[in-house]
Amino acid sequence: MGIEFRITTHSYFPEKKIVEILVDGKCVGVIYPSEEKGIRIASAHISDTTPEKDFAGEVIEYDGTESWPPIPSVRINFKPSPYIIQDGKLVKLSSK
Repeated sequence: MGIEFRITTHSYFPEKKIVEILVDGKCVGVIYPSEEKGIRIASAHISDTTPEKDFAGEVIEYDGTESWPPIPSVRINFKPSPYIIQDGKLVKLSSK
């Protein structure tokens, strides 16, 4: 099944929309507005992140040559696992 996205309302601020990040149908993180022109991605399941300054993805600049412009991006990998919050810290539990 892989990664999917679902738009829903924020649980504490119902007037705000968020995007849930689903892995195999289970929510592993959220994307929500942060300040005026930013977003925040929050997850207890992020395993690593990789900034990519020259990503050539789905964006094509139609300038007559159909070139791929260098687009900054961040790759985020998820490793879903159970966790608890203990003494103010995130503690991942072994997933048997």
